Amino acid sequence: MVKRKLTIYSVLLLLILGLGGCKEVGEEKDKKVTEMSTEELPDVTAFQDEFTREFMVSTEPAKEGYYLFQSKTGGYTMMYPENAKLDKLYYDMSVGESDSSAYEGIQYGESIKEEYQYFVRATYNRGKQANNLEVLKEILKSRTSFDGEYETLDYKDKTINYATAERVTRNEKNKVYRFLGIIQSKSSSQSLSYTYNVIADEEKNIDLQSIEEDVLAIMESVEFQKLE
Repeated sequence: MVKRKLTIYSVLLLLILGLGGCKEVGEEKDKKVTEMSTEELPDVTAFQDEFTREFMVSTEPAKEGYYLFQSKTGGYTMMYPENAKLDKLYYDMSVGESDSSAYEGIQYGESIKEEYQYFVRATYNRGKQANNLEVLKEILKSRTSFDGEYETLDYKDKTINYATAERVTRNEKNKVYRFLGIIQSKSSSQSLSYTYNVIADEEKNIDLQSIEEDVLAIMESVEFQKLE
Protein backbone atom coordinates (compact mmCIF):
# COMPACT_ATOMS: atom_id res chain seq x y z
CA MET A 1 0.00 0.00 0.00
CA VAL A 2 2.86 2.35 0.88
CA LYS A 3 4.62 1.56 -2.40
CA ARG A 4 1.41 2.29 -4.31
CA LYS A 5 1.03 5.71 -2.61
CA LEU A 6 4.67 6.55 -3.38
CA THR A 7 4.13 5.62 -7.02
CA ILE A 8 1.06 7.88 -7.24
CA TYR A 9 2.96 10.78 -5.61
CA SER A 10 5.88 10.21 -8.01
CA VAL A 11 3.58 10.33 -11.04
CA LEU A 12 1.90 13.52 -9.77
CA LEU A 13 5.28 15.13 -9.17
CA LEU A 14 6.46 14.29 -12.68
CA LEU A 15 3.24 15.71 -14.15
CA ILE A 16 3.66 18.96 -12.21
CA LEU A 17 7.29 19.30 -13.29
CA GLY A 18 6.35 18.49 -16.86
CA LEU A 19 3.61 21.11 -16.94
CA GLY A 20 6.01 23.66 -15.51
CA GLY A 21 8.53 22.85 -18.22
CA CYS A 22 5.87 23.15 -20.93
CA LYS A 23 4.85 26.52 -19.53
CA GLU A 24 8.43 27.78 -19.74
CA VAL A 25 8.74 26.57 -23.34
CA GLY A 26 5.42 28.28 -24.16
CA GLU A 27 6.59 31.52 -22.58
CA GLU A 28 9.79 31.37 -24.65
CA LYS A 29 7.75 30.99 -27.85
CA ASP A 30 5.43 33.85 -26.86
CA LYS A 31 8.34 36.24 -26.36
CA LYS A 32 8.56 39.06 -28.88
CA VAL A 33 11.82 39.62 -30.73
CA THR A 34 12.23 43.00 -29.03
CA GLU A 35 11.96 41.33 -25.60
CA MET A 36 14.76 38.83 -26.27
CA SER A 37 18.42 39.30 -25.40
CA THR A 38 21.01 39.08 -28.18
CA GLU A 39 22.09 35.71 -26.76
CA GLU A 40 18.57 34.32 -27.30
CA LEU A 41 18.38 35.57 -30.89
CA PRO A 42 19.74 33.87 -34.03
CA ASP A 43 23.40 34.67 -34.66
CA VAL A 44 22.76 36.49 -37.94
CA THR A 45 22.87 40.17 -38.90
CA ALA A 46 19.08 40.49 -39.19
CA PHE A 47 18.83 39.95 -35.41
CA GLN A 48 22.23 40.98 -34.09
CA ASP A 49 22.01 44.44 -35.67
CA GLU A 50 19.88 46.57 -33.35
CA PHE A 51 18.08 48.61 -36.03
CA THR A 52 17.41 45.71 -38.41
CA ARG A 53 16.03 43.65 -35.52
CA GLU A 54 13.17 46.14 -35.06
CA PHE A 55 11.63 44.91 -38.33
CA MET A 56 11.91 41.16 -37.71
CA VAL A 57 8.62 39.40 -36.92
CA SER A 58 9.85 36.05 -35.65
CA THR A 59 13.00 34.05 -34.95
CA GLU A 60 11.49 31.22 -37.02
CA PRO A 61 12.92 31.29 -40.58
CA ALA A 62 10.43 32.08 -43.35
CA LYS A 63 12.65 29.99 -45.62
CA GLU A 64 16.24 28.78 -45.37
CA GLY A 65 18.40 31.90 -45.21
CA TYR A 66 15.45 34.28 -44.78
CA TYR A 67 13.32 35.72 -41.97
CA LEU A 68 10.04 37.64 -42.08
CA PHE A 69 10.33 41.43 -42.34
CA GLN A 70 7.42 43.72 -41.46
CA SER A 71 7.18 47.35 -42.52
CA LYS A 72 6.78 49.86 -39.69
CA THR A 73 3.80 51.26 -41.58
CA GLY A 74 2.13 47.89 -40.99
CA GLY A 75 1.45 47.77 -44.73
CA TYR A 76 3.37 44.71 -45.85
CA THR A 77 5.64 41.80 -45.00
CA MET A 78 8.29 40.06 -47.09
CA MET A 79 11.20 37.64 -46.85
CA TYR A 80 14.43 39.27 -45.69
CA PRO A 81 17.99 37.86 -46.12
CA GLU A 82 19.44 36.72 -42.78
CA ASN A 83 22.76 38.55 -43.10
CA ALA A 84 21.59 41.80 -44.68
CA LYS A 85 21.81 45.03 -42.68
CA LEU A 86 19.25 47.84 -42.89
CA ASP A 87 20.69 51.32 -43.42
CA LYS A 88 19.39 53.46 -40.56
CA LEU A 89 20.53 56.73 -42.17
CA TYR A 90 18.62 55.99 -45.40
CA TYR A 91 15.41 54.95 -43.65
CA ASP A 92 12.42 57.26 -44.05
CA MET A 93 8.75 56.92 -43.14
CA SER A 94 5.66 59.09 -43.02
CA VAL A 95 2.03 58.21 -42.34
CA GLY A 96 -0.94 60.50 -43.06
CA GLU A 97 -3.30 61.64 -40.33
CA SER A 98 -6.12 59.39 -41.53
CA ASP A 99 -3.70 56.47 -42.06
CA SER A 100 -5.03 56.21 -45.63
CA SER A 101 -1.70 57.39 -47.01
CA ALA A 102 1.80 56.29 -46.09
CA TYR A 103 5.35 56.20 -47.39
CA GLU A 104 8.41 54.22 -46.33
CA GLY A 105 11.87 53.95 -47.87
CA ILE A 106 14.38 51.26 -46.87
CA GLN A 107 17.82 50.22 -48.02
CA TYR A 108 19.71 47.06 -47.10
CA GLY A 109 22.62 45.02 -48.41
CA GLU A 110 25.58 42.74 -47.80
CA SER A 111 28.74 41.32 -49.36
CA ILE A 112 28.53 37.74 -50.65
CA LYS A 113 31.96 36.27 -49.83
CA GLU A 114 34.39 37.74 -52.37
CA GLU A 115 32.05 37.32 -55.32
CA TYR A 116 29.88 40.43 -55.30
CA GLN A 117 28.06 43.02 -53.24
CA TYR A 118 24.41 43.89 -53.46
CA PHE A 119 22.11 46.53 -52.07
CA VAL A 120 18.35 46.84 -52.21
CA ARG A 121 16.17 49.92 -52.20
CA ALA A 122 12.45 49.49 -51.64
CA THR A 123 9.77 52.17 -51.48
CA TYR A 124 6.32 51.50 -50.07
CA ASN A 125 3.35 53.68 -51.03
CA ARG A 126 -0.18 53.67 -49.70
CA GLY A 127 -2.77 55.91 -51.34
CA LYS A 128 -3.85 56.99 -54.84
CA GLN A 129 -0.29 57.02 -56.22
CA ALA A 130 0.07 53.31 -55.49
CA ASN A 131 -2.59 52.55 -58.14
CA ASN A 132 -0.89 54.53 -60.91
CA LEU A 133 1.63 52.23 -62.59
CA GLU A 134 2.89 54.85 -65.03
CA VAL A 135 3.68 57.28 -62.21
CA LEU A 136 5.48 54.53 -60.29
CA LYS A 137 7.53 53.70 -63.40
CA GLU A 138 8.51 57.34 -63.81
CA ILE A 139 9.61 57.57 -60.17
CA LEU A 140 11.71 54.42 -60.55
CA LYS A 141 13.14 55.79 -63.80
CA SER A 142 14.25 58.98 -62.03
CA ARG A 143 16.10 56.87 -59.43
CA THR A 144 17.63 54.21 -61.69
CA SER A 145 17.61 55.75 -65.21
CA PHE A 146 15.82 52.62 -66.42
CA ASP A 147 13.49 53.34 -69.34
CA GLY A 148 12.98 49.85 -70.76
CA GLU A 149 10.11 47.40 -70.96
CA TYR A 150 8.57 45.60 -67.98
CA GLU A 151 7.17 42.08 -67.95
CA THR A 152 3.85 41.73 -66.12
CA LEU A 153 3.66 38.80 -63.70
CA ASP A 154 0.14 38.10 -62.45
CA TYR A 155 -0.66 36.58 -59.05
CA LYS A 156 -3.86 36.01 -57.09
CA ASP A 157 -3.27 38.92 -54.68
CA LYS A 158 -0.85 41.18 -56.55
CA THR A 159 0.77 42.14 -59.84
CA ILE A 160 4.53 42.42 -60.35
CA ASN A 161 5.91 44.49 -63.21
CA TYR A 162 9.43 43.11 -63.56
CA ALA A 163 12.53 44.14 -65.51
CA THR A 164 16.30 43.64 -65.60
CA ALA A 165 19.16 45.89 -66.71
CA GLU A 166 22.94 46.08 -66.57
CA ARG A 167 25.61 48.70 -66.99
CA VAL A 168 29.37 49.19 -66.59
CA THR A 169 30.57 51.62 -63.90
CA ARG A 170 32.52 54.75 -64.82
CA ASN A 171 35.86 53.19 -63.89
CA GLU A 172 35.01 50.30 -66.23
CA LYS A 173 36.09 47.78 -63.60
CA ASN A 174 32.70 46.75 -62.27
CA LYS A 175 29.35 45.76 -63.68
CA VAL A 176 26.03 46.61 -62.07
CA TYR A 177 23.13 44.22 -62.62
CA ARG A 178 19.69 45.51 -61.70
CA PHE A 179 16.49 43.62 -60.99
CA LEU A 180 13.49 45.93 -60.77
CA GLY A 181 9.99 45.23 -59.60
CA ILE A 182 6.86 47.31 -59.08
CA ILE A 183 4.53 45.25 -56.89
CA GLN A 184 0.90 46.37 -56.63
CA SER A 185 -1.89 45.01 -54.47
CA LYS A 186 -5.05 43.89 -56.26
CA SER A 187 -7.35 44.58 -53.32
CA SER A 188 -6.06 47.89 -51.91
CA SER A 189 -4.15 51.05 -52.81
CA GLN A 190 -0.68 49.77 -51.88
CA SER A 191 2.53 49.27 -53.82
CA LEU A 192 6.20 48.43 -53.31
CA SER A 193 8.87 49.54 -55.77
CA TYR A 194 11.85 47.21 -55.34
CA THR A 195 15.33 47.49 -56.87
CA TYR A 196 18.00 44.84 -56.28
CA ASN A 197 21.45 46.04 -57.39
CA VAL A 198 24.38 43.62 -57.81
CA ILE A 199 27.89 45.04 -58.11
CA ALA A 200 30.57 42.65 -59.33
CA ASP A 201 34.06 42.72 -60.82
CA GLU A 202 33.66 42.61 -64.60
CA GLU A 203 36.11 39.72 -64.79
CA LYS A 204 34.19 37.53 -62.33
CA ASN A 205 31.53 35.12 -63.46
CA ILE A 206 28.64 35.19 -61.00
CA ASP A 207 25.54 33.02 -61.07
CA LEU A 208 23.01 35.60 -62.27
CA GLN A 209 20.30 33.00 -62.80
CA SER A 210 20.48 31.94 -59.14
CA ILE A 211 20.47 35.58 -58.01
CA GLU A 212 17.44 36.35 -60.19
CA GLU A 213 15.56 33.36 -58.75
CA ASP A 214 16.24 34.66 -55.22
CA VAL A 215 15.12 38.18 -56.16
CA LEU A 216 11.86 36.92 -57.68
CA ALA A 217 11.24 34.77 -54.59
CA ILE A 218 11.53 37.89 -52.40
CA MET A 219 9.19 39.89 -54.65
CA GLU A 220 6.69 37.03 -54.70
CA SER A 221 6.83 36.83 -50.90
CA VAL A 222 5.49 40.38 -50.50
CA GLU A 223 2.12 40.30 -48.74
CA PHE A 224 0.13 43.50 -48.42
CA GLN A 225 -1.83 43.74 -45.21
CA LYS A 226 -5.55 44.50 -45.11
CA LEU A 227 -6.36 48.13 -44.50
CA GLU A 228 -8.96 49.00 -41.87
